[in-house]
Amino acid sequence: MADEEKRPDWSNLPTDLLENIGRRTRDAVTGLAAFRSVCRAWRAAVGPAPRLLLPRAGPSEDALVFPLSRGWSIVVDARDASCRLSHLATGATAALPRLNAVRHAGSDVVTHLTYLHRPDFHTAVRTWMLCRNYLQFTDFFRFAVHVPPGAPPTTAAAAASMTIMMSHMMLVPPGAGMLCCRPGDAAWTLVNTPVPVNLGYFDLAYHDGKMFGFDGQMTVFDATTLHALCIVQPPPATPNLANKMYGICTQKEEFNFVHLVALPSKLVLVRTSVKSSRPVAFDVFELRSTPDGLAWLEVRDAGNYELFLDGYPHYF
Repeated sequence: MADEEKRPDWSNLPTDLLENIGRRTRDAVTGLAAFRSVCRAWRAAVGPAPRLLLPRAGPSEDALVFPLSRGWSIVVDARDASCRLSHLATGATAALPRLNAVRHAGSDVVTHLTYLHRPDFHTAVRTWMLCRNYLQFTDFFRFAVHVPPGAPPTTAAAAASMTIMMSHMMLVPPGAGMLCCRPGDAAWTLVNTPVPVNLGYFDLAYHDGKMFGFDGQMTVFDATTLHALCIVQPPPATPNLANKMYGICTQKEEFNFVHLVALPSKLVLVRTSVKSSRPVAFDVFELRSTPDGLAWLEVRDAGNYELFLDGYPHYF
């Protein structure tokens, strides 16, 4: 008999046995999360996993943490917009430019945009816009990171080779789209876009050596050269495209949110259809090559994943 035929089908264990195993996981956070990641049957046998809370980034209550991939995060000091790249598990760090230090591609002239920290009850951060608390301020950021192949994943040497992408409407001129930097740079550099961007990208993602910026249509960039490669049109039948980041169209009776999600082997787009302020449908699209170029194709199954987007759980 072949080895494959001898292997047990763990997804078909009795539900009562799975519940007992789930209760005996080694701890209530990482153990339960690992248990739920096995397959849909295991996830259905136990309750929701606790949301993982990041450890504090330092002694200051003004430190804001933005998770990236591979265990890395960007830590921002809200008092002066200074930031650093940090691997919270290993302690590796690398300095990044302040969020409000911006320059154009090919220029050494650094512009420091308006930034004012006001730590009182009413106002946390003021730029050319106003944020009344840190949560509102951090919700406007989108980050993505490119780590060159072969770079050690969790060391300072790996940090030095990374390219960080950022989109944030409050700290850049409207229509700037995306900025990038590398550890040690003096400023964030504006990335040239092939088509005008209204306010900025709704979402950013990195996958398979490319960066993706979505603002209704999606621009694909080479993550090494930062050259734009192509434009991908929105998914079919996506009217009233809304943006939680910028508040566009969110007052309509019906609209759609979208999120880019980089999975290990594919890039997907999750569309949340909202009616009367409540989600009524979730659809998943996968970026695939077609005779006419890259396009979003709807899929029924994107794999065994659980995501938490816009306050709603998504189960694949």
